[in-house]
Amino acid sequence: MRLWLLLVVLVAALLPRTAQAAETDAAAAEALFQKGREAMTAEDYDAACQFFLESISLDQAVGTVMNLAVCEEKRGHLTSSWERWHQAIRLLDKADDRVLFAEDQLNWIAARLAYLTIHLTGTSPKDVSIRRDGVVLGRASLDQELPADPGTHVITVESERFESRQFSITLASGEKAELTVSPGKARPQLETKASAGSIQARRIAAFAALGLGAAGIATAIVTGVLLPAQDQKVEDNCPGRVCNDVGAQAISDAQVLLALNTAGWITAGVGVAAGSVLLLTLPKDKKKVSASKSSHPSQLREEVGERDTSVSLAVTPSGFFVRGKF
Repeated sequence: MRLWLLLVVLVAALLPRTAQAAETDAAAAEALFQKGREAMTAEDYDAACQFFLESISLDQAVGTVMNLAVCEEKRGHLTSSWERWHQAIRLLDKADDRVLFAEDQLNWIAARLAYLTIHLTGTSPKDVSIRRDGVVLGRASLDQELPADPGTHVITVESERFESRQFSITLASGEKAELTVSPGKARPQLETKASAGSIQARRIAAFAALGLGAAGIATAIVTGVLLPAQDQKVEDNCPGRVCNDVGAQAISDAQVLLALNTAGWITAGVGVAAGSVLLLTLPKDKKKVSASKSSHPSQLREEVGERDTSVSLAVTPSGFFVRGKF
């Protein structure tokens, strides 16, 4: 079967190139493609994949996409290889014989992939952020079987309302697993963070209000003491409600004292109340309790012994697909 596919590759290499996009740089793409082939020969797969990727950005040739798929597989990125074989199939005409080869490689990679389904419990997805190996998963990704590279994966559940929590799972090639995750403990309700300066300012304002209230009390007491004597003076100088000059002045002074007494009690009430509220609501100094955080992710499953899944790719005699074709 693979020998027949190899013949298809060799014949396909002689066919005309597929139509190119309107804006391309075929020369630069070809140069980068050749660099990628050299890196592949030297088994520098990281560099080779980068050359192929940049070549595709300049000229999306099917052969380059296929070489990138092989390159990603060589460095263990099976999900990326799986994606590139899908891309190659989309670029090929459905009647093209090369589709059979691409589909064969796609199925071969798909059989080696691991698949992970993540379930969330304990809260709503909108309350948390879930990352798989650092990549954020949206709500639509939950409860879905998604491809993953064989190996260890770390799932992190983060939230402003809950403590961060990590889960670790190791998947073998071809394994399908489900993982249920949940956020950590609920965080204590965050208190308003006031700086030392603002706390000091509130404390000063509280004592100032209390001082104002004390002044109001003193004013009210003093005027309250003076009012009876002033009333007596009015009574002595206003017989039959007819006041002499001293009585008239005494009435005026009594009115002033009464106004000051009233204002004093009002000021006392407002000042004492405001100062008391400010003092009672000052942020209290609390000892910071450092909770020991377990940074060790829980190992949910021991790593299954890796199976030898290496399979030889059918390629051209030079070991590569040609850029324009294969």
